Amino acid sequence: MRPLALFVASIAAAVLPTACVVASEPAPERSMTVPEAAGPPVRLMFLGDVMLGRGVATVAAGDPGSVFERLRPTLLGADLVLANLESPLTDRPHTAPGYALEADPAVASLLASAGIDVVGLANNHATDAGPQTVLDTIAATSQAGLRTVGAGADRAEAAEPLIVDVGALRIGIVAFDLAGGTTAGEASAGVNTWDTTLAKRTVTDLRARVDVVVVGLHGGVEYLPRPDPVLQRVTDELGSWGADVVWGHGAHVRYPVTVVDGGRAGVVAPGLGNALFDQTLPGTDSGAVLEVLVDQRGVVAMRIGGVAIVAGRTSFSGWDEPAGDAVALHDEWWTPVRALTEQPSAGCTGLDRDLVVGRLPAGSITVASDCGQITGTGRTEMVVAYRRPTSAEVLQDAFPGRRWADAEGRSAHLAVMEPDGRMRWGAATLIDPIATVAVCSGSVAVGLSTLDDPTVIEASAWRWHGFGFRTAPVLTRPTSIGCADVDHDGTTEPLVRRTIET
Repeated sequence: MRPLALFVASIAAAVLPTACVVASEPAPERSMTVPEAAGPPVRLMFLGDVMLGRGVATVAAGDPGSVFERLRPTLLGADLVLANLESPLTDRPHTAPGYALEADPAVASLLASAGIDVVGLANNHATDAGPQTVLDTIAATSQAGLRTVGAGADRAEAAEPLIVDVGALRIGIVAFDLAGGTTAGEASAGVNTWDTTLAKRTVTDLRARVDVVVVGLHGGVEYLPRPDPVLQRVTDELGSWGADVVWGHGAHVRYPVTVVDGGRAGVVAPGLGNALFDQTLPGTDSGAVLEVLVDQRGVVAMRIGGVAIVAGRTSFSGWDEPAGDAVALHDEWWTPVRALTEQPSAGCTGLDRDLVVGRLPAGSITVASDCGQITGTGRTEMVVAYRRPTSAEVLQDAFPGRRWADAEGRSAHLAVMEPDGRMRWGAATLIDPIATVAVCSGSVAVGLSTLDDPTVIEASAWRWHGFGFRTAPVLTRPTSIGCADVDHDGTTEPLVRRTIET
């Protein structure tokens, strides 16, 4: 993605460019309450494997604030953040065969300060220092203010769903281990191990009691470039049972996230890779952040970002461009999960189009226009993309060698016009000419072309912020632009229909 540069003239405006055996019967739920969200939809964020032992422990001991420093700002933007904790927090000696991933219980505070709210413990390392390791980890995380899911003092506790109230929504979370962890017994600590029959019963029971169902799943043959057949089968089953989000981890590499429709649209992430680890094999030094917007009907939209790990520290590397259709929410692009119905334009009824267009600069020709309420005045305004005879401008000196006018000597511009023809806001010469516009609620979807060909080749969204527009990153492969009420708040957001990237 690249930023769309917007240059302002006329009234006054500011430019901000942006560019992955036995299980227990379902057990009684346990609840926690987090601060009420500002309003629907609620934002949930998911990370893959977090490991705080070995090489990461050295960094955490010497420079604890740096471990999550460059990821923390992203996590704090969500209402609820979940991660799989791959390192037991205990002072007990390592007893299991294989790698020792145990970490100092005190580092639980790093998880909390990073913005993580819930950690999954249903994994193959949860009992590496013996079954009581599970209880040590639960105690350490609880003291830091975090909650756990997927492990416990016995079978019932390990299988117990965690119910989280976020505002008016009830989020149900259950976690399973597919990777060979120590299964909790009738009176012994361990993890909630996958069993198809009981897992289905748990998920369907939870589906009836909460608004949103999240299923954590730790498994998958490590380091494969795609989910193995067992992991694929299990994630497919979960999607068909009505899980809203399948939160996968364990393979230590990142897998594609998909949208499924098992009668209720959901998001399946077979593997989010590593969020923090000290592995060195290809693909293990990075992972994904999955963020979903949810309401009472499930997932509204999702987006995926990158995580990069360097020398025991993790950082956010930016949001990925949606692979298909995209909606603009708060200047960022999201993938719609539920089917969208485009809202028709409010039109320019009651506005004298000839009067308004006639007040554009002399010699102007209109390329595209649409009407709606943009700036918050309550009046219908017209957004006009137009060309006018070019003139020298200071900004052009910053881009030597670039063409600023078409074959007729006209440069590209955009204006917001009042009903009486006055220009409320206007842009100086645009770097990327606009070929089509769609006015949404306080924002505009724009289709971009070239100076000499009106074919739309890219798209963006501009949102009014009081004295100008903030711009979303430019998207490639658009097929059409429009508006839709994506988050069901009574207002519309820019929608770009696109060919799916393969």
